[in-house]
Amino acid sequence: MNKRKIHIVLPFLFIFLAFGLIEFRLYQLQIVQHQQFSEKAKKEQVRVIDIFPERGIIYDRNMEPLAMNISSYSLYARPGKISQPQILAEKLFPILKTDKSFILKKLKNDRVFVWLARKLSLEEKRKIEEFKISGIGFMEEKKRFYLQRELASHILGFVGIDNQGLSGIEYYYEDKLKGEKGRLLLKEDALGYKIPFTEVVLKEMIPGKSIVLTINSTVQSIVEQELSLALEQTSAVSVEALFMNPQTGEIIALANKPDYDPNNYSQCSPYDVRNRIVQSLYEPGSTFKVITASAILDDGVMDMESKIYCSEFLRIADHTFSDWKRFEKEMSFAQVIHNSSDTGTIKAALKMGKKTLYHYITLFGLTRQTGIDLPGEARGILRPASKWSATDLPCISIGQGIAITPLQIVVALCSVVNEGKLLKPYIVKSILDLEGKSIWQSHPVVVRKVIAPSISEKMRKILGGVVSEGTGKKSQIEGYSIGGKTGTAQIPLLKERGYSPDR
Repeated sequence: MNKRKIHIVLPFLFIFLAFGLIEFRLYQLQIVQHQQFSEKAKKEQVRVIDIFPERGIIYDRNMEPLAMNISSYSLYARPGKISQPQILAEKLFPILKTDKSFILKKLKNDRVFVWLARKLSLEEKRKIEEFKISGIGFMEEKKRFYLQRELASHILGFVGIDNQGLSGIEYYYEDKLKGEKGRLLLKEDALGYKIPFTEVVLKEMIPGKSIVLTINSTVQSIVEQELSLALEQTSAVSVEALFMNPQTGEIIALANKPDYDPNNYSQCSPYDVRNRIVQSLYEPGSTFKVITASAILDDGVMDMESKIYCSEFLRIADHTFSDWKRFEKEMSFAQVIHNSSDTGTIKAALKMGKKTLYHYITLFGLTRQTGIDLPGEARGILRPASKWSATDLPCISIGQGIAITPLQIVVALCSVVNEGKLLKPYIVKSILDLEGKSIWQSHPVVVRKVIAPSISEKMRKILGGVVSEGTGKKSQIEGYSIGGKTGTAQIPLLKERGYSPDR
């Protein structure tokens, strides 16, 4: 074959071979690997997603909503469908208020689906939609919203990014509030956008149940305002208040200051988020004399009119006890409590003995949790009576050497004035179904009888005397019969045994 013929034949030969290879490849794709690529295409076009249900609403006792749900928009990406991730990251990071490299890393991910941002506002969604970039999309989600911000924050708690309860009522009643998530199948086009009218519900989601609290939001608001004022006017690190109905165990108000906004809980310190009424332990100081006095009267060691000489000093072992003011006189046992005499209370407690005092402390529930329906409850700290030293009985009788929560002392004090019935405290009044009908109702639970009703009546008189003629005179309100007990605990020293002499 001459050179001229070769030059003519070679191009045709190459063309023939090229078409042959193309036909062979088409045969591979359409016949041999048809099933494989068909399945791959379906996977790229079809996606199954979880549908998160709306959480139940949290109401106060008068059906005022405290926590509800609002619409938000979560941004997702299909990394394989994004051709210019660098440019997209440049556009998104000012709106998402996050690091550009963080966004870019997600856009270059080898996963089929990634979240870029959760719970965006409608305004943020519209700004991103103006870019008209393929491979990204939005999914509407419900976002938890606390209508009165800081109000009752330590009661309500907060939720995480997936609306899971992380604190407070939100956490404790998670199983009731969260509902059941559903599943949705949807189809997308080649650019990653949802194809309209192709959604198929695989499993229906069930919204969460709603909860009605025992809290009165009006009372709660007043209490919080007063606590804020007290925090401003004093050098206190924190202040707390708790209102409990002694007849039922219902919590009417519970507040800690400083507090936090559960809508932005991540910006708050752990101390602000801590529910100190339930989770923190304190020495009760002279408020504990109510427990000591109740035990002394119920055990029959003394009566209200029994006489005790309140000396200026009382030496026991290596410790000297003294009163907050110099009494140096004989007083009735009732007057000892009215005037909060340490030496008088200690002398009465010594007659009762450590085993009896320890017995009543356990009866009042001060060594165990109260069982309130809030998470993280602490229990009191107290050594067994068998391990008490010579000074433990006198110290404990006046509220030192024992650590309890504010909730524990309030529950115990309520039993003192409630005919001796120790009640379990609770903060949820009822649970509602989707139609708003009550499916569960709380009721008072008597844990045990602690003191006799007759002793409870005597203690009410003694506590009334504290306010009318004793250390609590400033608590008097004209037209109201008020009882109470003052208390100022010394601050324990951190580096050595004992208490600060001036705090």
